Amino acid sequence: MRKFKFKLKLNKQGLEKQTGRLLINLLRGALVAVVLWFIFGSLDWYDPWIAMKPEVNVLGPRTGFIIEAGDNDSGVRDIRVVVKQGDQEKEVLARTFPSTGFWGAKGSRFTKVEIPVMVDAKALDLKEGKATLVVTAHDQSWRNHFRGRLASLTREVDVHLVPLNLTFLSVNHLLHHGGTGLILYKLNKPAKESGVMIGGHFYVAYPNPKGASDEYQVLFPVPRESSGPDQVELVARPAVGEEARLLVPLKVKPRRWRQDRLNLSEGFLRKVAADFPGPNPADPLAAFLEVNREMRRANHEKVRQVCATSQPKPLWAGAFQRFLGKPMARFGDRRTYFYQGRQVDQQVHLGEDLASLEHNPVPAANHGEVVMAEPLGIYGQTVILDHGLGVFSMYSHLSQIEVKPGEQVGKGATLGRTGTTGLAGGDHLHFSMIIQGEFVDPLEWWDSHWLKDQVEGQWAKAGVAEGARAAAQPPKAAKGKGKKTKSQAKPGKGKRRE
Repeated sequence: MRKFKFKLKLNKQGLEKQTGRLLINLLRGALVAVVLWFIFGSLDWYDPWIAMKPEVNVLGPRTGFIIEAGDNDSGVRDIRVVVKQGDQEKEVLARTFPSTGFWGAKGSRFTKVEIPVMVDAKALDLKEGKATLVVTAHDQSWRNHFRGRLASLTREVDVHLVPLNLTFLSVNHLLHHGGTGLILYKLNKPAKESGVMIGGHFYVAYPNPKGASDEYQVLFPVPRESSGPDQVELVARPAVGEEARLLVPLKVKPRRWRQDRLNLSEGFLRKVAADFPGPNPADPLAAFLEVNREMRRANHEKVRQVCATSQPKPLWAGAFQRFLGKPMARFGDRRTYFYQGRQVDQQVHLGEDLASLEHNPVPAANHGEVVMAEPLGIYGQTVILDHGLGVFSMYSHLSQIEVKPGEQVGKGATLGRTGTTGLAGGDHLHFSMIIQGEFVDPLEWWDSHWLKDQVEGQWAKAGVAEGARAAAQPPKAAKGKGKKTKSQAKPGKGKRRE
């Protein structure tokens, strides 16, 4: 009995030891699990992210934006914004966010933050020119030796602190309504865009091909009719800040446009209705008016779109070649359409109609790039060439096209053959000159003297004229003496060459 009690006691002690060991092992395992859970949870598995709203490419005197940053696991630890320029680094913002600890609820962590940022270029002593904007963010993880995972965002920016100014240089003096004008000017620094504004339309400028790097030239269409003072407004738009504007008066010689009466026959109207199926097939006159008005308007809009961009340098060489054909309708003709003795429509003819042999080869008027070679409504099979600096030529009513968009063609290269496609009454070539989407008088561009004196000659004279004006100016008065005067751009004088 005593032995039995002794064995029972030993068994009980052994069981207690085993239980104790088991509990210790369980505690150790739980502790290891907690430590591992804590470590791996703090290490984080995803990188933080950064976004900028709006995107910043230019820094003005004061530029504001918002930085969004986040981390879906441990949350954001810090955000820093700096501007680097040369060998200098300027701190714009540094923000640290408190840690909620491992046990903090996920919703209480800074998983997403929005920080408004204001870059004060003067306070940071930034200079006009290039700089680099850098945004960095760390998360709360133990990655990278307890510094957290890193996200960065870098943007190359332009610092613009000096106001944009423009200086008028010259305008070509042989100007007439429906023709082409040329203005040259200088900018004190590059602009986002610059050019002239006429009647709500903006015509972009290009660098002067024969001038200094700060000189610009803009070819523009002189309106066919005068609706007030003949003037244009030079406009230079900076990336940030106010626009620079200057009114330039023009001396434009008026023109008397030819009047052309067109009598519409039943046969012609039926042909138009058959060639251009529309909403009024049973009414030939209504079908014609739809084509002559709405399709014409849509075709001109298509031309504007095609001619919206151009090579930034002149591709042409010398005067534009005139197609050898008999002149029929002229540029600017006022056409009045009559049907059964009554007036039904009016339109303006925007090119030169030249009649020659049937299906005659059509040469390129000058060197250029094919930007369109396809049917164009009332103009039929059409080719448009880009000659650079916003100058285009158009060849219409072709029976066939022998070039493709993107091709570089030389002066005299065959583009296609004359024909009667579109709204044509007989085989001929409709030739147009276009400045940034607007039709202008081709006669000028066929004239080698006009092109040499009024365009290419003006490019070379601009810088010389500006230097001569500067040299001729009297010395500046000392401070407090004399009065400042405002100069007004004045066009030169001269007779128009017909």
